[in-house]
Amino acid sequence: MRHEQIIVAAVAGVFFVWYFAGAWLNRRRGAQILGAVRQAVGAVGRGATVRWHGRSAFEVAVAEPLAPLAAFRLLCLLEPRDFPLALAWNRLRGRRDQVVIHAEFARPPREGRPLAPAECDIPGLTGAALSGSPPHLRLTLQVAVGGEDAIARAFALARQLAEQPPRGQPPGGVRAASAGGAAT
Repeated sequence: MRHEQIIVAAVAGVFFVWYFAGAWLNRRRGAQILGAVRQAVGAVGRGATVRWHGRSAFEVAVAEPLAPLAAFRLLCLLEPRDFPLALAWNRLRGRRDQVVIHAEFARPPREGRPLAPAECDIPGLTGAALSGSPPHLRLTLQVAVGGEDAIARAFALARQLAEQPPRGQPPGGVRAASAGGAAT
């Protein structure tokens, strides 16, 4: 075997091993995040159904959301650990495992507006917005390993915002409600 063939075989071997190791890690990470979602889902309703979209994404829909929520679902997008170039690209852009939460309220907000993620005091929250049309709330979290408690805090924030504080008041007591264990 020539030198170039050995290099090509070695590179192919590395990618082959990386693919299977990354797929295994993604299954473990998906189970970890899904466990955190299952622990927290009682705060927003009952009857959660999980639907996997391939190996790197799953959706959770709550069949019976608790008032003041009318509908609640989330989409989890895992990092592409099985594809090293995409993983490197996403890491360079600061992207981690992502959880996108959509909530519909029984009473829609009076007006749509973006929420400052820092105001909400949820680690990893990169986007938050209220809307006058469904979904009334959209939250985007970057969930790092060990940061799964942010999911429960985001669920508590969704319930709190659905209760619609008086106009002019910030997402009221968001820090107070989310600072303690908000997964009640």
